[in-house]
Amino acid sequence: MKSKIVKISFVLLSILLIVPSLIYLVSNKTVMEFNIYFNFFLNNNINKVISTLVFLVLFILLTIIYFIIYKMDCFKNIKRILIFITLIGIIFMIMLPWTSSDIFYYIGVGELDARYNQNPYYVTMREYYIQNEENINDDNLLKGATNYWGNTTVVYGPIAQLFFKVCSFLSMENITVALFIFKFINLAIHIINTYLFYKISGKKKFAILYGLNPFILIEAIANVHNDIIILFFVLISLYFLLKRKNLLLSIIALALATGVKYFTILLLPVVILYHFRTEKSLSVRFLRCIEYGLIFLVIFALEYILYFNDYKIFLAMMVQTSRYSNSIYSVILQYNKEAINLVRTVFIVIFFMYYTVMCINLLTKKNIKFYSLIRKYNIALILFLLILTNFHQWYLIWLFATIIWQKPNTIRNIIGLSLCTEIANSVYMFLYESYRFDKYFVGAIIVLFIMWKIITNKEGVKNLQSKFYSHL
Repeated sequence: MKSKIVKISFVLLSILLIVPSLIYLVSNKTVMEFNIYFNFFLNNNINKVISTLVFLVLFILLTIIYFIIYKMDCFKNIKRILIFITLIGIIFMIMLPWTSSDIFYYIGVGELDARYNQNPYYVTMREYYIQNEENINDDNLLKGATNYWGNTTVVYGPIAQLFFKVCSFLSMENITVALFIFKFINLAIHIINTYLFYKISGKKKFAILYGLNPFILIEAIANVHNDIIILFFVLISLYFLLKRKNLLLSIIALALATGVKYFTILLLPVVILYHFRTEKSLSVRFLRCIEYGLIFLVIFALEYILYFNDYKIFLAMMVQTSRYSNSIYSVILQYNKEAINLVRTVFIVIFFMYYTVMCINLLTKKNIKFYSLIRKYNIALILFLLILTNFHQWYLIWLFATIIWQKPNTIRNIIGLSLCTEIANSVYMFLYESYRFDKYFVGAIIVLFIMWKIITNKEGVKNLQSKFYSHL
């Protein structure tokens, strides 16, 4: 009975979270004019403070129920977990991307590619639309051209762009249809990812930990970020590495992940050298690393065939490094611009030193335990996040791929940090989206995370923690 009550509560809270979006869709019939961001009620006539407080109450309550479901183990088998997550995912599909406009950028560059045969790595949506405005009557392209990133060439890899292209083509120039095609595919991937967590770990708890996480539901399904696709390919790569002992398929999956966002190449030496961990000869291990590294690079290069004109295509990965947003660097920018380069250089040096030492140790040591190795990689990934000039909460989805092998304290920190950043995002809901408020966003994350650490480490809840993580 208690199990049913908490599951019904989770459903009802999820429905309450999507009510403003449902009202908007029923009233407007389209998302073409949708431009109300960081206002939960999607109504500028209602006080933003009230709107934000309502969201925070609902989100925190949903988070509490999420932990209760996890603790109670409400599902008899993985099939029931997947059915429930599908139901919740369908509900969150209705929520409009009210804290991020990235999806309209995805749709726009996909439309530019699919409908107008323009290479989005060299031509921007805004540039093409302005030059051909009289001959274009296309909501997908117009919405993309007026996006914040509308004057930017594609900043993602070719696998991401192919995904954008197919989804936009299927929408038949209808922006609302395009949005829900992207949402549907992200939901399907989310369900598969949930199953992969179970399949790799053999434990239902990890499926629940990931699949019902309110942070994941908002960022991956409501806001439709493509980081969930990266997670999918990385999980497939690890599945083939650990369960099928098939290095080639693991490398292919990792190359596809890198074809979405480039940072996943950091996992390459981990995958190759772990597979050859029992090889006694250091020279053979090194040669195998070169061999499969070249295979990876060939696959990665082949992904660019449809778009390659010249070397400038690879500059896509550098575009975001010239912008400062939601990070410690945007905070420094407001006080001491000269200090940015120094601080970032320090983090870059630390990252590269740590990553280099990790790879050397991986190459020279034998019979390495995977959980030990992946924990070191996890630290490298966190250091990599620190060198980015812009940070968004959905980047934390990257950390979930290796959560199965982390220590309970690290798992708690990853979950807590993801939820804290989602709550900290309310800074822009109370005010409005601007780099001037990044200092409050970063400060809120720090304060909330410290509070999370204090609460979860109190003596009075240690027994609860033990039970909570006993199945990990």
